[in-house]
Amino acid sequence: MRMTLSCRLSRFRSLTLVLTAALATPCALADPSPKQAAACVAALQARAEPIAQRMREGDVGAEAQLLPVVTASFAFVGVVYKQGIRGAEADALLKEAEKAQAGMPPADLEHAQSACQTQGEGLLKNASFFERQFVSRAARKRVDRLRKPPAA
Repeated sequence: MRMTLSCRLSRFRSLTLVLTAALATPCALADPSPKQAAACVAALQARAEPIAQRMREGDVGAEAQLLPVVTASFAFVGVVYKQGIRGAEADALLKEAEKAQAGMPPADLEHAQSACQTQGEGLLKNASFFERQFVSRAARKRVDRLRKPPAA
């Protein structure tokens, strides 16, 4: 039985897609390192602040934009917490990430923010029911706090 060239190419493409997906899946599902999680929390906080400012100024649509950003950020916080990183160590990682991002070109920061938000949404999607509830509640509380003007 002879296969046509297009049939062989089609089978090759299918096999390539399956192998690519199999190789990429562990990386996509792997938890970020504490350093990478801190970088994403810092990036998402930077994305959230202008939206929070708009919300404080009365923009009624801002909260709907803010909640997913804050939720993605808390997904990273939850991962780091599960890894045993807390308190001073977590604060130090976040400060280091904020310092590193201070010199980033705006386009690079925007790209990092988008990638982190997507990854945070994926982390939340793969979390247990209870983890999702915890993250959602923490994000809602943060949005409520962000409604108030920052302390001087």
